[in-house]
Amino acid sequence: MLNIESRADRAAPASADVVLEAIDVVQKYGGVTALQGVTYRVLRGKVNVLIGENGAGKSTLMRILAGVEPPLSGSILLDGRPVTFRRSGDAARQGIAMVHQELSVLPNLDIAENIFAGRELCTSYGFIRTSQQRQISGDALRSLGHPMSTEVQVGHLSLGRQQITELARSLAHEARVLILDEPTSALSRAEADALFSAIEDLKRNGVSIVYISHRLNEILRLGDFFTVLRDGRVVGDAPRAEVDPRWIVERVTGRPAQSVAAERTVDSGQEALRVESLNVIGSTRDGATRPLLEEISFAASAGEMLGIYGLLGSGRTELLETLAGVRPIAAGAIRVRDAKLAPGSVVKAVARGIVLMPEDRQTDGLIPSSSIRENISVADFNGLMVGPFISRKKELAKVRKIAEQVKLKADDLELPVTSLSGGNQQKVMLARCLMRSPSILLLDEPTRGVDVGAKQEIHRILRDLKAAGVSIIFTSSEIEETRALADRILVLSGGRISAQLALGDASEEALFAAACSHLETPGAVQ
Repeated sequence: MLNIESRADRAAPASADVVLEAIDVVQKYGGVTALQGVTYRVLRGKVNVLIGENGAGKSTLMRILAGVEPPLSGSILLDGRPVTFRRSGDAARQGIAMVHQELSVLPNLDIAENIFAGRELCTSYGFIRTSQQRQISGDALRSLGHPMSTEVQVGHLSLGRQQITELARSLAHEARVLILDEPTSALSRAEADALFSAIEDLKRNGVSIVYISHRLNEILRLGDFFTVLRDGRVVGDAPRAEVDPRWIVERVTGRPAQSVAAERTVDSGQEALRVESLNVIGSTRDGATRPLLEEISFAASAGEMLGIYGLLGSGRTELLETLAGVRPIAAGAIRVRDAKLAPGSVVKAVARGIVLMPEDRQTDGLIPSSSIRENISVADFNGLMVGPFISRKKELAKVRKIAEQVKLKADDLELPVTSLSGGNQQKVMLARCLMRSPSILLLDEPTRGVDVGAKQEIHRILRDLKAAGVSIIFTSSEIEETRALADRILVLSGGRISAQLALGDASEEALFAAACSHLETPGAVQ
């Protein structure tokens, strides 16, 4: 274990510089101590980066500051005065807003209705001021670089635009302290850049930002002051001038920083998958059809890690879903070890060794009402049968073995899956995939919303699977992660392949230029 000195002896910022402060906060859940005497300060008009592994106490501390739950002990100061928040509405009225990683939009309402849900602007007679709400909502969206129609139903928006709606909600209500939990996890690079510009504008207007993210490039670009939590304690805090990637990784993990890159060799294994002139059609909101993927052709080998890079809307998720049998194809063919795969059938794809881990674990992956064990074993009930019944002994043995393989941190497999941190929930998703012993593993954003330590563990697991001969095809919105993992990178732009690059040719500039190529083509798919 690395011995890293806490920065508790650092001179505290002047009180005038601190807008919100938690002092000696303790929080417990049953016999588990989530926060152990944490003192945390939010500097006025700055981006205050909060870092830590999943389970370090970040979300607990933010829920306390946002009024979602009270602390067991300790105090909260706002502008130097003690305050008590018994519910999130109390904090909101004081100008403290939090945008959670797991979205809380209302899909059946339009954008403006979502932004003002529960805080509607009404006349003296109780009628909603619809025009005024739409005007304010539109201004907030434009400030984020997304001048969308506020009358669009949120359920019809992409995940990225739903997240933009959540951000706009906080801006519309003029938050003084804005807590952002993994705000770019579902955003394209262009959307993230627009968000970063909005954050700079907010800083200039005196808004204080608490920014939680596991993406080192983001926090080093944005952060003014950094605080690290580990095991419910503050183990480091420093201004940007004293922070670099090694400082972050060592304090987050408690271990010396190691490069996440690994030696990679050019694959020469047997071809596992071939896609030939694949075309996929989708439907728009008005019932019309449009191409999602056009003339996609590529091959992947056993023991190869193929990265799929592209901006939001490029077709990267649609490609993985099509390979997994979720989407029907309009033309073309998918071949698995030279045999043509029946299109549009998840059952037949799984039978041929193709397994997909979806991007959104909350909506498309986990079964929140079930236990950790059930969330893993559900993938292979047939393989656990003894006669007409599932063998509990066989089930437990296999689940425990795979849980150990993915380094799942869980005290009891019978606990609800929702009791786990985000990183461990992601490992449950990966464990479920491994229950099928896939030969072709499709991963859509495999490390979305996980901390630095969990990301390194997942990367290690994927490299082990690759070494065992599994063909891995993954998407990532992070160029750094794509380059760290992939042997070869396929770039999608506007539903078409715009480049296939060997790792040596896949510079950040080359990847981003290829991903944006459809924006320069008149009539390209949007």
